[in-house]
Amino acid sequence: MSTRTKPIRIFASDHAPLRLAALAEGRTPAEVFHTALAEYYEQHRERLVALYDDTRTAIAAGDVDAVAALLERGEDDRVDELMSAD
Repeated sequence: MSTRTKPIRIFASDHAPLRLAALAEGRTPAEVFHTALAEYYEQHRERLVALYDDTRTAIAAGDVDAVAALLERGEDDRVDELMSAD
């Protein structure tokens, strides 16, 4: 795995919990973040694959309206969908 890094921005309110989780686990905040990201990918694999397939199909068909609709979904909509999926 590559060790090159790029900074990411997280909400200010998430800094302290991230540091506490890292401290409790004896890991770095970056390690905790990457573990959480990997778990997210695993738990939402089907939805992410479906989104990729829908996007690929719309692009292949030249359906600009469908591509725009996929891209226009707001972050709040995606978060709400994920939170209600369980």
